[in-house]
Amino acid sequence: MKLFVTKSLILFLLLISSACSSSKWVVENQYETDLNDFELLSSERFLERVGTTNPNSPIVTYQLKAENTFEYAQRVKTDRYIQQYRPTWKSVLLGLAGAGIATTSALTVTDNNISQNILFGTAGFITLSSFLNMKPIGEATPTGESRLLRKTGSIEETEIITVSPESDSRATYSIFHKGDIIIGEKEIQPENSTYSINLIEDLNPEVFEYDSSDAIELEVNFNNKTYTEIILLKNIFESFAVVSTQVTALRDEPELNSRNILTDLAFGSQMKLVEEDSLWYKVLYGISETWISKTDAYPIWRPSEFASQLSIIAIPNIPFGNVDVENNIPALRTNNDSTFVFMLSNGQYQGGYSERTYAERDLRLMEEYFQNALGIPQENIDKAINIDSQQRLSLAYGRFANKLRRPQKRLIVYVSGYAVGNERGDTEVISTEPNRYQNINLNSLLRGLSGLPVEEIVVINDLDYINSENERSGLNESLAKVVTDNNSDSIIIFGATENQRSRDFSVANGDQKRHSIFTYYIADAIKNREGTVSGIINHLQRNVDYTSRRLHNRPQNVIYFGYTGISLID
Repeated sequence: MKLFVTKSLILFLLLISSACSSSKWVVENQYETDLNDFELLSSERFLERVGTTNPNSPIVTYQLKAENTFEYAQRVKTDRYIQQYRPTWKSVLLGLAGAGIATTSALTVTDNNISQNILFGTAGFITLSSFLNMKPIGEATPTGESRLLRKTGSIEETEIITVSPESDSRATYSIFHKGDIIIGEKEIQPENSTYSINLIEDLNPEVFEYDSSDAIELEVNFNNKTYTEIILLKNIFESFAVVSTQVTALRDEPELNSRNILTDLAFGSQMKLVEEDSLWYKVLYGISETWISKTDAYPIWRPSEFASQLSIIAIPNIPFGNVDVENNIPALRTNNDSTFVFMLSNGQYQGGYSERTYAERDLRLMEEYFQNALGIPQENIDKAINIDSQQRLSLAYGRFANKLRRPQKRLIVYVSGYAVGNERGDTEVISTEPNRYQNINLNSLLRGLSGLPVEEIVVINDLDYINSENERSGLNESLAKVVTDNNSDSIIIFGATENQRSRDFSVANGDQKRHSIFTYYIADAIKNREGTVSGIINHLQRNVDYTSRRLHNRPQNVIYFGYTGISLID
């Protein structure tokens, strides 16, 4: 009996720990798309813009695409899963209990073999049934097998794919600018599935005036469709600045200051334009960001490769004292206390006028000669520099006039700046800030100076008439009469006529005197120990016009009005 119980227990444990598995098909979706059962309803080819256009890659690219619409069948989708099962201990215990009762009953029946066999059969059946009553273990495991069964409907889907061009397909483009056609109906040759337009091959940057907001209109035609795109010129070309004056200062700061000048650039120098404001261009000089005045240059469009062939003509920055007329100044007279000097020099212009590059150097040169060659004391020299208004000049004149309360021997006036004639026929020196202030009436200034108690007056005018070709004749003579009519012992000298420009003695790859031609030769005459006005005029007339024609191929005639018998060293 004990052996029977032990065997039954072992059998029970083996059976309870046993498990089995089975597979099953589960409906996952009643409307699964059958990708293998489809019909193409429509297909349309089109161009899709790809990439961006910039000066380093001035190319417009289109990808050839097709929009295909399909009708797909929908079917019932089933997936196969594997599920494990294990008998429950309750059902096994109950089954064993029932089997035990049936077995015990069978053993007690001794007179009927049929009844005994039935009871033994019942015990076996109950035991087997208890083990077949299993419960699932864990989650069913998918096998990855699927079946699509009966059709339940249909669905339309659209997909876009990249395709190759067909033999009869043709793409063309046209380019317009401000309504005018530049390129018309030019065919694009495809490469694989790509259509590309190299704008640099079609556009000449020289035909476009510089405007950072300017643009072209690109029109592409393909498959009876038109694709239009507005492309800014700054996304096609690079911006460059070209020096338009004979000389301009290259600065490390956007400020008119002699201390921030890195070097001077000659006419035609080209630099990459980085940005701009109302007064300055920021340009690249090598890899350094520098500034030049907007009035001394103009912007242009060019392809990006233009940067590799820039022409930059730098003029060495020669310190004052290294030009021949700036050193070894002779002392023609000392203690010239009875001579006074008034100097007006405008050079740092803003608002549409180029900076007069050597105005400050000219002023210093003349001051050196007045003091060292003519012996005029520093306290007898008054300067009005970069005057922007008549009011400021009147203050400077008032301070100077207070020094001449007693009669003096001589007055020398030096004037340098841009000049223009007004409607009344007077000559005006242009304000350094013409957008804010009115110009300075030179007739009024000389009228006041000629009324001071002096015996002799010498006026030296290095005037640069900015509208020289349009200036009417007679401006210089009218200005001279303001002085000569009030004082017979007076003379006024002009570095150029009112129809000419006053030019610099400095050209690229040539002479670098770094002064105006007129002022240079005044100093040169005095350095050659010429102390009379007549001798200085002769020296000017022999050299100024010749030098201007030689360097600039333009005339510059020195003219004068008044008495030439004045000596500056008596």
